[in-house]
Amino acid sequence: MFLDRERYVELKEWNKFGISAIYTKKNYGNIKEMSKEKILKDFSLEGKYIVSGFQTHSDNIVVVDSLEKLYFEDTDGFITNRKDIVILTKYADCLPIYFFDEKKEIIGTVHSGWQGSYKEIGKKAIKLMIDTYGCNLGDIRVAFGIGISQKNYEVGEEFLQKFKEKFSKELIEKSFKNENGKIYFDNQEFVYRNLLELGLLKENIVLNKLCTYEGEFHSYRRDREKSGRNGALIYKRDITN
Repeated sequence: MFLDRERYVELKEWNKFGISAIYTKKNYGNIKEMSKEKILKDFSLEGKYIVSGFQTHSDNIVVVDSLEKLYFEDTDGFITNRKDIVILTKYADCLPIYFFDEKKEIIGTVHSGWQGSYKEIGKKAIKLMIDTYGCNLGDIRVAFGIGISQKNYEVGEEFLQKFKEKFSKELIEKSFKNENGKIYFDNQEFVYRNLLELGLLKENIVLNKLCTYEGEFHSYRRDREKSGRNGALIYKRDITN
């Protein structure tokens, strides 16, 4: 699923489409402290432009169709059809969701912590791809980056009740686990099943088994205020890279 590199992992399934979807490791450094110029140089992406934003756990997604603006406040997702754009979002346990439509040549990423998942930011991104670019639901591919796993994601009763009030019993049963008097949330499983409800094809979804808390990644739950941020990048490759 993921090709393991020294400083990052890369989703191998989309390489055949000319799409790079990567997730940086802790030993790459704190992506929040790096300039866009350094990131482009490190990944041999000179000539491209990084789009990013100040993430607030919102469900705000921007369609990037020009180079007029490359940084956005209060924004947790981006989609674009541009070949010169690199989308960058930042994480320390939250879940990156990558999007790709081969026929329309659309790429995107959203930052989906529990708040984004609760607000169904993944569904919103897909609907935006359909409404903006005329994508067909059956052509849209989704891949999950690396977030915290269920066994390391303990939540409280109030958290569970909040989800119960909005979502179906089946979705709750598949996404939450009670064990030894404690409640655990599976963010990836929740979003996966939430997107299936929308009609996304199961065969077009790539899951992962990696965990930020246990792996070579920044994790806020593990390191608290000392935690840096991992970067999720997606871009279209060209002849030079």
